[in-house]
Amino acid sequence: MRSRCHHHVAHAFERTQQTSLLRLLVPPAPPKWSCAHRKCYATEAQAPPAQQDGSPSLAIPSEARYNEIGVQHVSRHMHEQLFPPRIDGRIPPKPDEELVELSKKHLAQHDLLGKTSDTGPPIAFDLPDLQGETLDEHFYRLGMDSADDYLKLSKRYARASPPPKPRKWVRRSGWTKYYADGSEEAIASPDADVLTFDVEVMWHETSFPAMACAVSADHWYAWLSPWLLGESESDRHLIPLGDPDKKRIIVGHNIGYDRARIKEEYDLKQSRNFFLDTMSLHVAVNGMCSRQRPSWTKARKAREFQDKLSQDDEYEGLGSLVNGGSSAAGMGGLMEEEEEPWVGRSSANSLRDVAKFHCGISIDKSRREWFGELDRAGVLARYDELLDYCAADVDVTHKVYKKVFPNFLETCPHPVSFAALRHLSTEILPVNKGWGAYIANAEATYQRLSKGVEERLVGLAEKALLHKDSPEVYEKDPWLSQLDWSGQEIRMTKSGRPAARQKKVGMPKWYKELFAKDDAPIALTVRTRVSPLLLRLAWDGWPLVWGGKFGWVFRVPGPSSGKYVASMTECDMAGDPETAQLSDAFDESGEAYRYFKLPHPDGPAARCASPMAKGYLTYFESGVLGSEGGEVYAREALEMNAGCSYWISARDRISCQMVVHAAEVGAAGGADGTAASEGETGEKGEDSDLAFILPQIIPMGTITRRAVENTWLTAANAKSNRVGSELKSMITAPPGYCFVGADVDSQELWIASLVGDASFKLHGGNALGFMTLEGTKAAGTDLHSRTAAILGISRNDAKVFNYGRIYGAGVKFAQTLLRRFNTSLSEAEAEGIAKELYKQTKGVKIRGRKGLRGGAGFWCGGTESLVFNGLEGFAQEERPRTPVLGAGITEALRKRYLGGGGSSGGGGGGYKKEGGSSSYLTSRINWAIQSSGVDYLHLLIVSMEYLTRRYGIHARLALTVHDEIRYLAREGDKYRCAMALQVANVWTRALFSQQMGIHDLPQACAYFSAVDVDFVLRKEVDMSCVTPSHPEAIAPGESLGIRELLGKGREA
Repeated sequence: MRSRCHHHVAHAFERTQQTSLLRLLVPPAPPKWSCAHRKCYATEAQAPPAQQDGSPSLAIPSEARYNEIGVQHVSRHMHEQLFPPRIDGRIPPKPDEELVELSKKHLAQHDLLGKTSDTGPPIAFDLPDLQGETLDEHFYRLGMDSADDYLKLSKRYARASPPPKPRKWVRRSGWTKYYADGSEEAIASPDADVLTFDVEVMWHETSFPAMACAVSADHWYAWLSPWLLGESESDRHLIPLGDPDKKRIIVGHNIGYDRARIKEEYDLKQSRNFFLDTMSLHVAVNGMCSRQRPSWTKARKAREFQDKLSQDDEYEGLGSLVNGGSSAAGMGGLMEEEEEPWVGRSSANSLRDVAKFHCGISIDKSRREWFGELDRAGVLARYDELLDYCAADVDVTHKVYKKVFPNFLETCPHPVSFAALRHLSTEILPVNKGWGAYIANAEATYQRLSKGVEERLVGLAEKALLHKDSPEVYEKDPWLSQLDWSGQEIRMTKSGRPAARQKKVGMPKWYKELFAKDDAPIALTVRTRVSPLLLRLAWDGWPLVWGGKFGWVFRVPGPSSGKYVASMTECDMAGDPETAQLSDAFDESGEAYRYFKLPHPDGPAARCASPMAKGYLTYFESGVLGSEGGEVYAREALEMNAGCSYWISARDRISCQMVVHAAEVGAAGGADGTAASEGETGEKGEDSDLAFILPQIIPMGTITRRAVENTWLTAANAKSNRVGSELKSMITAPPGYCFVGADVDSQELWIASLVGDASFKLHGGNALGFMTLEGTKAAGTDLHSRTAAILGISRNDAKVFNYGRIYGAGVKFAQTLLRRFNTSLSEAEAEGIAKELYKQTKGVKIRGRKGLRGGAGFWCGGTESLVFNGLEGFAQEERPRTPVLGAGITEALRKRYLGGGGSSGGGGGGYKKEGGSSSYLTSRINWAIQSSGVDYLHLLIVSMEYLTRRYGIHARLALTVHDEIRYLAREGDKYRCAMALQVANVWTRALFSQQMGIHDLPQACAYFSAVDVDFVLRKEVDMSCVTPSHPEAIAPGESLGIRELLGKGREA
C-alpha cells in the first residue's frame, strides 16, 4: 500500500512538471474580449434573491457538492465554469475507490474522519469565461496577452549589440542623444523602446539624480541635472523618459533604485514601462540561499588569495607550495580543486560579482566613491570621467542582460512569471501631509521618551550615590555591590590643597566614569554598562551580574539553582580572572552562588551584551526579565525603552524615504523633468498634499523569487506601546481612491497540504489537508491548535513551529525555539517534546527501501508524512520545477552541483554534509513551497490585470507582501475591484488543484475570507493604529466576504 501511495505522489509531480512545459508550446490566442460593456463580473440570475434595498443579488441558487470524505466542494454551477467538459469529451477520472479507503483509514488514525466543519450554503455566481479549454490554457493566454509585446522587445534587445560609448560628453542639462558618427543633439527624452539605464546620485547631499546614462540598440543617451550645472537652485529634478503610455523596456541592475528617479512614475496612473532587473534575473537563475553564502564567500577569498600568489613574483614559491597541496589544508580546504561544484554556479548579487560570473568582466568601482566624497563643483569638474563610469556600468549591465535573460526564460518559461514582474516593479505608495507629521511626531516622541529614560537613569544613579558613605548598605545589595565604589579619596598636594584636574572629587569610580571631563554632561543611557545594575534588573527575580566573557548572567543561591541547571548554561566564574571573585560569593546557607547565562537568540554559545537590547523585549513583556525592588523609575525606564525600540531600528530607513509631490511632476515639471521647488508645491490647490513613495523593490530578491525591500516589505503592524509603529497606516489613499486588498488564507500551508492530497486525488485526503480545510480553532482540530496542545504553548506561538517544519526545519530547530518560548525547559526535556512533535506530525523515517527514491526511504505514521514524502521526492529531482508554472530551481541548488547532495538530512530533514558536500535539503524543500507561493502571487497579479482591463476598473497594484496584495482603486470601482480579486483567487486556487491532479476545488478555500476596502494600509481594517506617537485612532475601513460582495449587486 505504501508503495502504491508513493507511486501516485511521484506520478502527480512527474505529470504536472511535464505538462507545465508542454503547454508552453500551445500557440497563443487572443482573449475573448466579450461582454466588454458589462459593469458586473457576475451576470444576474433570472430570479435573483432580493436585497433589503430592493437591488438584486449576484448570487445564483445552486447545488452543494461534497467529496467522498465529506469536504464541501464549490457548487455545481461554479465547478462547471472552472472545470468545463473538454471538447474531446474526456472526463477527469474520479478518485480510485482504494485510494479513498486509504484516505479514510489515514484520517481515522489521526482522529479526523467525519470532523468536517464547512457546511455553509453553496456559493454560486457567473464567472467571466475562461480564455481557453482548460485553466492552464486560460492562464497561458492571459500571460501571453500581458507579456507578448514586452517579450518580443526583450528578446530582440538580448540579441542587440549597441554602438561604442561616446568618446566625449556634452556639458548640457537634460537629455543628449549621441550618434555613431560622433554627432549629438538635445532631446526631451530618449526615443527608443528598449533601454539599459543607470542613475548616479550624490547621496551625501541629495536623493535626486545628478546624472544618468542609457543605451539602446542604436544610440547612447546622457542626462545631466540642471542643479549639477548650476542652472537651478533646487536639486529636486527627476529624469523624464517620455510618453508613459508607450510600451517600453528599461533594463538595469537593481532598477528599482533608478525607477525612483524617473518623472513619469510619480502618477496615479500606471505607466506602461517595464522595469527589468538584471539582479532579479540573476537571483532566479544563479542565486544562492543564505546557508550557501558563507561557503561561497570563503571560496572567493581563497581564489583571490591564490590569484594574488600566482601573479606576484614575490610570492611565486609560496604559490607553488599552495598549489602543490601541502598548504591547502592550512587554507581551510579552500583551494579551487576542493570547492563544492555549486560554488562555480553562483555568485553574490552586486553588479561587480554578477558581471564577473556571467561575463568574466572585472569592474573598477572606485570612482563611485567620488559621488559621496565630492561636492557639486567637484563632481562637475570631473563630469567626463563620471559619465564614463556611469556609461561603463550601463555597458556591463547590457552584457549581463544578454547572458542572463535567455537563461531566465529557460528557468521560468511561463509567460505569467514574466508578465507579473512588470507590476511588481511598478508599485506605488501615496502619502499626504500626514507623512511629514508622522516622522516629526515619532522623532519628537522618541526624543521625549529617550530623555525620560535618561532622566530616570540619572535619578537612579543619584539615588545610589546617596549610599557612597554607607558601605554596610551597598555591600549587602546584590546590584549596588557590583559597582566600583573605590576612588572616593581626594588627592591632595604637599601644601594640603586638593590636586588640580580631579574629576568629580569625592565620588566613587563608577560614577566618575560616567563623565568624559569634570564639566562634561553625564553620559548615561540604557547601553551604559552600569544601567542594568541601576535598574536592578533580574531574571526570574534573581539579580543580573556582569560575567565578563560570559556577558550578562543571573546569580542564583545554591538551593534554588536546581530548576536552571538543566535548562540554562551554567558559567564557571573561577576560570576567568575578571570574574574569579564572583566564585567566592556565598548565599545565606553557606553554599556558593551559581551563575547562569541569559539566553541568547543565537544559541547557548552566544553571550548577552545588553539585556536592554531588542531581542529581550519579549522577556520583559512576559515578566521573566524585570526590575526588582519596586523602583518606579526603573519600571518607567524599561517601558520607555521598549517603546523606543521600533523607531530606533527603523528611523533611518523611514526618514530616508524619497517623497515626491504630485505637483512636482505636473505642469511645473517641464519637458526636462525639472521639479517644482518646495515653495511652489504648496500652491497647487487641493492636490498639493498628494505625494508618492516608490518602494525600491527587487521583484525577485531571493532564490524563491520572493520580492525584497527593506522598509515596506518588513514593516511591523501598529502596536500601542511602540513609537512609530503606525508606519503602514501613514500610506493614505488620495481623495476619490481607496485600497482594496486581501491576505491569501494559509497560502503556503495549503500548497504544502495539496502535495499530500495529491496522493489520494482527493481534497482533504491527507491529515494536513483535512486540518487546513476543515479544522477549527474551537474544536481544536486545526493544525496550530494541535501543535499547541503537543508543545504546551499558545496557538499563536505554535504557528512558528508549523511553518518552520513545513519549510523543512528539523528537530533541532523546534528544540531551540521551544526553549526560547519556555526558558524553564531543560535541553533533554525540549528535545523530548520536539521529537514527539515530529513523530506525530512528520512521522518516522523508514529506510532501506531501494525502490523508493534511490533508497532514501520515506516518512510514515504522522499527520504530514505524505506531504514530506512528496516534498522530498520533489526536492530529489535533478532539476525541480514548481508544479503550476514550471519555474525551475536556481543552479546553485540543483542536485548535480551538490555533490553528494539531495539526500535527506536525517530525522529532522535538515542540512547535512555527505561526502564532503552539502545536501541543502531544507533549502530545496523551502524553495518548493515558497516558489509555489510566488507562482500563486504572479497568477493573482496577471488575473487582476486582465480583469481590470476587461471591465474598465481603475485600479493598479500598490504593494504586495508575500501573501498580501493591495490595489489602489477608484472609490467608484472599489467593490468591482474586490470582486475581481475574488474571481482571480478562485481561478488561481482551481489551477493549483488541477495541476496537482485534482479537478475540483474546496469551497472553504476558493474565496478570500475577506477583502479589505480601506483608505490606509494596515493589517486589519479595524486596527485603530494608536501608538505613543499617534494617539488619534484611525476610523475603521470595510471588510467583505464573498457573500457580502455578491449582495452588493450591480455595485460589484
